[in-house]
Amino acid sequence: MIRFNEEDIKHLAIELPYAVRYCKGIGDFRGVINEIDKLMATDIPHALRKRLIIEREVAKGLLKDYKTDFDTLLAKIQKKYPACSAQDLCEIVRRGHTDYIFQGELFRMVFQNSAAETILKCHERDLMRISDPGAEPQINPERAENHKIMKEKGYRAFRFEVRMSLSPSEAAERVGEKIKAHLPYPAPCRSQPGGEIKLLSSSHPVFISDAAQRTAYIENLHQKGEVYSVSFCYVNRAEYVIPDPSAVSEKQPDFYTGELYPHIRFTPLITELAREIAGDETNRLLLARRVYDWVTQNVKYSLMRDYLLIENIPEFAILEGRGDCGVMALTFITLCRRLGIPARWESGCCVHPDRIGSHDWAQFYVAPYGWLSCDPSYGAGELRSGNRELWDFYFCNIDPFRLVANTDFQQPFAPPKRFMRADPYDNQTGEAEYEDYGLGFGETIKKREVISAQEL
Repeated sequence: MIRFNEEDIKHLAIELPYAVRYCKGIGDFRGVINEIDKLMATDIPHALRKRLIIEREVAKGLLKDYKTDFDTLLAKIQKKYPACSAQDLCEIVRRGHTDYIFQGELFRMVFQNSAAETILKCHERDLMRISDPGAEPQINPERAENHKIMKEKGYRAFRFEVRMSLSPSEAAERVGEKIKAHLPYPAPCRSQPGGEIKLLSSSHPVFISDAAQRTAYIENLHQKGEVYSVSFCYVNRAEYVIPDPSAVSEKQPDFYTGELYPHIRFTPLITELAREIAGDETNRLLLARRVYDWVTQNVKYSLMRDYLLIENIPEFAILEGRGDCGVMALTFITLCRRLGIPARWESGCCVHPDRIGSHDWAQFYVAPYGWLSCDPSYGAGELRSGNRELWDFYFCNIDPFRLVANTDFQQPFAPPKRFMRADPYDNQTGEAEYEDYGLGFGETIKKREVISAQEL
């Protein structure tokens, strides 16, 4: 990865020259790299040079991320659902959950590498009915059960013990060289009391930061096969809230209402859509609900390319009508901020006794209630399943099955990385670098484990 100042990422908002834009538009990413190399050899403005340096990395990522043609995608789906025909798959793709690009002047469709996983996740009902018209997928009762318990008790809390580990891949190992690893670590916040966060063990001496994107930091002269890990415990407590719109204060704060380039931008599209969503509503709580409704009704869930490969995340969601949990959360945040509603990012992991995975969601602020949580992707899933009660729940509420490691978006580590992060916006699995080289996607082996989970 390239040497990188955290401020440099803002240059992604700068327009690309026509030749670079043209090559990118037809999916010719090698052409993008060639055009950038030509421009870099000329006298161009410093800001454009910064943009092109990052865009070159973006093109390299897109080359790796879009390698699945239609026939390969169909074969992957047919492994689980043999009755799925090419026509069936065309109809599924047409519905908009699947990430793809057009490649070449004849616009051949090429799918993102995780497209099959997206289809199997988002279209299980359709695929089952192709094989057996009377079949119905099993409904996961976890969220409904959690909602019932939180409604009855007023809260729900768990103590989790988790282990995070990271190591360089065999090809990326440099024996005897200093490696620097950042592993996600629980952040003190409203749902995670600081006094309940405890480091249980670490493979090496560790520094725990207090940054908005909190990490356990390890430095070491790397030996062959060495793994860097931390184990910790924490408590996550989710309160059940039903705020009353009539109790909302007239005076509201204006923190967390600004732009953050390149993604949280008040573009003409964002401005006009926010105005359309708001209509004549002025109550901050009801305005936030209108934003939540729009995002959950109009953005279909899809596994996404790396966020570094997207020029403007909220505009992608609005224009393409698809996105994952982070895309939906950032779209909600940006539209809220454009309407003057304080909104911010939270992320880390969804944590259950038997599994752990990456997840992003949002918070918004309405006085006198303070910060309220919102999970647009879970809400969209419940709306798609016809469960309107849980759709309502994930506006103002979230479940306790979470690890909060990041309390803001696009924030530096402490100590800061020297090279560009694999994900410069978020941190859910960890990052690493040597003194002269940053390790990117595919160059590290990462593992997350739930050791124990105890309901309190």
